[in-house]
Amino acid sequence: MHSASFSSSELTLRDRLIDSCVPSTLSLENVANNSNRGDIENPANKSQASICSWFLHFTRINFSSVPQVKQIHEMKLMHGEALKLVELLCMHAADLDPSGAVNIFKHPVFVAGTHGIPEIVEKIRESFPVAVQFYDNEGCNPFQRAVLFRHHKVFSLISRISHEQKLIVADNMDNFSNNMLHLVGNLAPPDQLNNVYGAALQMQRELQWEVEKVVPNIYQDARNIERKTPRMVFTEEYKELVKEGERWMKDAANSCSVVAALIATVVFAAAITVLGGTNGDSEFLVFKSESAFVIFAMSDALSLFSSTAAILMFLSMLTARYVEDDFLQALPKRLIMGLLTLFISITTMMIAFSSTLYLVFGEAKTWILVCVAESTRVLVTLFIYLQFPLLVDMFYSTYGHGIFGKRSEKPLY
Repeated sequence: MHSASFSSSELTLRDRLIDSCVPSTLSLENVANNSNRGDIENPANKSQASICSWFLHFTRINFSSVPQVKQIHEMKLMHGEALKLVELLCMHAADLDPSGAVNIFKHPVFVAGTHGIPEIVEKIRESFPVAVQFYDNEGCNPFQRAVLFRHHKVFSLISRISHEQKLIVADNMDNFSNNMLHLVGNLAPPDQLNNVYGAALQMQRELQWEVEKVVPNIYQDARNIERKTPRMVFTEEYKELVKEGERWMKDAANSCSVVAALIATVVFAAAITVLGGTNGDSEFLVFKSESAFVIFAMSDALSLFSSTAAILMFLSMLTARYVEDDFLQALPKRLIMGLLTLFISITTMMIAFSSTLYLVFGEAKTWILVCVAESTRVLVTLFIYLQFPLLVDMFYSTYGHGIFGKRSEKPLY
C-alpha cells in the first residue's frame, strides 16, 4: 500500500513540491518537538521529521500560518485517516460472509473511483478482489466511473488485475448500453480539462486515454441505446473543443510566424550588408581577422536558418487539416519544433547584435558592452519565462510516458 499521502495528480507543480515536504502524520507546530522522539515502527517518519524540524529551525518560519501549506497538510492528514479507516474495514470484513463484505465495500470503492483515490481502490481490491465487479445504479463498475470522471491513476490499476477479471470489467455495459469506449468518448469534466493549459493540450490529453487497449476490438463498433458508436460519441462531444484547439493553434502559429519573419528579415539584411566594409582597394573585409566577426557571421546565419525553419513549421500548422487525431502527435510536434527554432533564432540574433557592437566599440567603452550583454540576457530570460512552461508541458505530454506513466506489472493478488 502507498504511504498516507493524498493523490496529487491534480496538483500544480508548486503544490506537489509542498506535498513532498509537508509531513503527513506530524503537526506542523510540533515537528521540532516530535523529531527527537524517534519512530520505531516507521524510521522514514523519523527521517522526515528530522529534515522538517531542521528546516523549520533554520528558517525560523512558522509554516502553519501559510494557508497553502496548512491546507495541503490538513488534506494529507484527512487522507491518512481515511486510509486507516479502510484498513480497519478490511480487517473487519475478513471475518464476514461475502454479502456482508459487499455491503461494507461497495460504497467506499465507488466513492474512491469517482473522486480518484487509487490507494483506497487498491486496498479494497487486495482484501476483496471481486470489488471490481460491483455495479452502481447506472450499471457502471468502479473502473468505468474512473474513466467517466477521468481519474487515470485509478484506471491504471486495471493492468494489475487478473486477465479474467479484466475481461469482465471491459465487457460490462451500463444501463444505456455504453461500454467503456463510449464513456471515454464523453466530454471530460471541466475540473479535469482545466488542469491542462490550452484547448490543444486538453484535446491531446483526452486522446491519450488508451482504453481501446483494454476493451476487445469488437466493442469499437458497438452501438449504445442511441445507436451511436464510441467514435460517433467522441466526435459529437469534442466538436467544440476541436474548434477551440484549432483556433488556439492557429493564433499561436500566426503570432509566432510574424516574429520569425521579422527576425529573418533583420538577419538577412545584416548578412548582405558587410559589417565594416572593405579595406580600400584590397577588397578584404575590415573585420575579417576579428574573432567577433566570425561569431557574428555564424550566429547571423544560424538565426536566419532557424527563423526560416520556424516559419515553415508555423506555416504547416496553418495549413493542417485539424482532424481529431492530429492533436495527439502531429500538431504538438510542429508547435514544439516551431517554438524551439524560434527561441534559437532570437538567441542567435541577440548574439549577432552583441558581436556587432563589440566590433564597433571594442574595448573603448566597456560599459556599453555590459549594458548590451545584460539587455540580451534579460530578453532571452523573458522569452524563456513566458514560453518555456508551455514548451515543457507540450514536450512532456508528447514525448513523455503519457498520463498513465509506466504501469506496474505487479498483480494485486
